[in-house]
Amino acid sequence: MNLRVCGVQIELGGSLVVKGVDLDVATGHVMAIVGPNGSGKTTLLRAIYRSLRPQAGTVLIAHPKEELNVWTLPAREVARRIAVLTQDRVDDFELSVTEVVLTGRTPHKRLLERDSAADHELVAQLLDEVGVGWAAGRYFSSLSGGEKQRVMLAKALAQKPEFLLLDEPTNHLDVSAQCALLNLLRRLAEDQGLTVVTILHDLNLAAAYSDTLVVLDRGRVAAAGRSQDVLTQALLQKVFGVHAHCGLHPETGNFHIALHMRPASSSQPDTHDRPRP
Repeated sequence: MNLRVCGVQIELGGSLVVKGVDLDVATGHVMAIVGPNGSGKTTLLRAIYRSLRPQAGTVLIAHPKEELNVWTLPAREVARRIAVLTQDRVDDFELSVTEVVLTGRTPHKRLLERDSAADHELVAQLLDEVGVGWAAGRYFSSLSGGEKQRVMLAKALAQKPEFLLLDEPTNHLDVSAQCALLNLLRRLAEDQGLTVVTILHDLNLAAAYSDTLVVLDRGRVAAAGRSQDVLTQALLQKVFGVHAHCGLHPETGNFHIALHMRPASSSQPDTHDRPRP
């Protein structure tokens, strides 16, 4: 099944922030969304996971024989299908790490149903997979920012979703942890058919780990496709205001972007100074 965004348009504070965006993510694929601050990335993601209702357009879960509109499905049904890792996080949970991740099983339980042995086994497995199994009995509030990020990823995965949406999941993580997290997402996509849509700040990480890369600029899709086709010198200068060399890395053979450390000449305003929606 595919996740489809069809003509989504969102207005905030009298301004059109997302302008008729269309996306189509196939089962088991990883889509990375990139763009300057203020381009509408987080706002678009919020519409997909039903946190912000669009003024126009639809978000569909497309099966071979039917299409389900996420805005007309019951909230519990959506939670069984779509999990999300946002940048907004409550840091003062008076719960253990295990208890936090167990809350991810809620959409699959009846009211007041107790956690089962299978639930606990799944949580232990997920904490090991994200690299914080050692913290299972610790209070969530005692962890570092990066550790909390990985616990919240385990909570999202505990929902056993079909689609996983992430808003800059590599924030607060060191380089090793960033690669470990993105490798895990790729493995889940390839081995379990999990469909992943993630906003990433680092263009090289987005290029390395995505099947499809989408560039948003001022609320519109500026380009979409394979990273080597999308991230051209002309696009990087136009959208991000930077000079860069794009090509295959001589040692790894992977597509790579090397920024020139001088400002690009562009008639467009500095996109990095625009407020983020």
